[in-house]
Amino acid sequence: MSKKKRKLNTKAIVVICGILVALLGVVIACLLLLHDKFEIKDFNKEITINVGEKYEPNPGTVCYGNFLNCKKLSYTYDGNVDSSKVNEYTIKYHFESHNKTKELEQIVKVVDTIAPEIVTNNIELKACPNGKINDLNVTASDNYDGDLTEKIITKIENDEVIIEVSDSSGNKTIRNIPAVIGDSIRPVIAIKGNKTKYLTVGNEYKEEGATATDNCDTELEVEINNQVDTKKAGTYYVTYQAKDQAGNVSEEKRTIIVSNPSPQNRTITGDKIVYLTFDDGPSAYTAHLLDVLKKYNVKATFFVTGFGSDDMILREYQEGHTVALHTNTHNYKQVYASVDSYFADLYAIQNRVERITGYKSNLIRFPGGSSNAVSKTSMSYLTKEVQNRGFHYFDWNVSSGDAGNTTDTNQVYLNVVNYLKSGYSIVLQHDSKKYSVDAVERIIQYGLANGFTFKALDENSPGAHHGTKN
Repeated sequence: MSKKKRKLNTKAIVVICGILVALLGVVIACLLLLHDKFEIKDFNKEITINVGEKYEPNPGTVCYGNFLNCKKLSYTYDGNVDSSKVNEYTIKYHFESHNKTKELEQIVKVVDTIAPEIVTNNIELKACPNGKINDLNVTASDNYDGDLTEKIITKIENDEVIIEVSDSSGNKTIRNIPAVIGDSIRPVIAIKGNKTKYLTVGNEYKEEGATATDNCDTELEVEINNQVDTKKAGTYYVTYQAKDQAGNVSEEKRTIIVSNPSPQNRTITGDKIVYLTFDDGPSAYTAHLLDVLKKYNVKATFFVTGFGSDDMILREYQEGHTVALHTNTHNYKQVYASVDSYFADLYAIQNRVERITGYKSNLIRFPGGSSNAVSKTSMSYLTKEVQNRGFHYFDWNVSSGDAGNTTDTNQVYLNVVNYLKSGYSIVLQHDSKKYSVDAVERIIQYGLANGFTFKALDENSPGAHHGTKN
């Protein structure tokens, strides 16, 4: 065979073999395409949702078959996603077809991407040089963590207060508020115990001290300047001073009133109750008397008349004093002309007090007392009859003498303090007498310094009744 023919035969064989191989590939490809299997489309192995967002299961599309016929499959799944809690959850999807199964696993991340909210009414703030911030009104809340106010962090930079808060997911919110840096506020001093103390000469003064607080500084010392001399009667002051780091200074004083012992050097033991009572008012001096009583928080009893200001009677009542009944006219001849005259006068002043205060008083003092010798009507009868009609009458067992020959303030003072008693003392004074009113503050000071308690009369108080003379 010629060489030319052999070359042609070789080429033909190669071509035929190539065709056969190609045909085999086509057959194999067709077999693969027609082979049944699971097909998966659009499946996400990991998805992320925001906290609170509803989770919807989604495995994409899964079918079983070949390229000519692939049937979409239904699924079941295991696992649960709590979208109210930040966490990672695993969901397993199950598919089944022709006794064959397929499982897909999906990671679901529940995340919080919302930053907390800071709420403040402050437009501008005042901050201390040491970094303390005054009057900061700010709250913080978060969609996931709730109240974050306690997590707030503040700092001062470049004349601004920087407010910062982060939630548990790392979301952060920052607010900047302009600030005035400085301290012009003085410390506040609180005196321990009473701001006014009463002692008698020779008694020891015991210092109770004071504390100081400041808007910027946490610890302040109080400097005490004590110049009390208990060997000598008089009014003394203990001075308390505190200074903060900014140089602001505060000062407070305690008043120490040192009184002489009883002029008669009497020793009084047991209960010591003083009932200050004032007849014939109200007058031009009643307002000052009320100021003195208020200063020492002492309550008294006013046996009022039909004269003077309604406003003064109302003030007596509103400030906690007892408003009692004396007489409407204070005209002895008219008042004691008869039993009917007396009660007409008494009911008239009772009605006045009730009209002014709304209170119907039944505490009385007879003009001149129950022992007066002026009355033409029997006082023995009247003292019984007023009680039969629901009244309580009060005389006195300590007289200031201000209705007699005594017109000196110091003598009024001595007439009272010299005769204060153990048990109870019902003191007779008149708020219509200026020199008597002027003695009241010293009487109170003496009483407080010597352990007396001041009270107002009521229905259960002792009457200190005098013996009647007719």
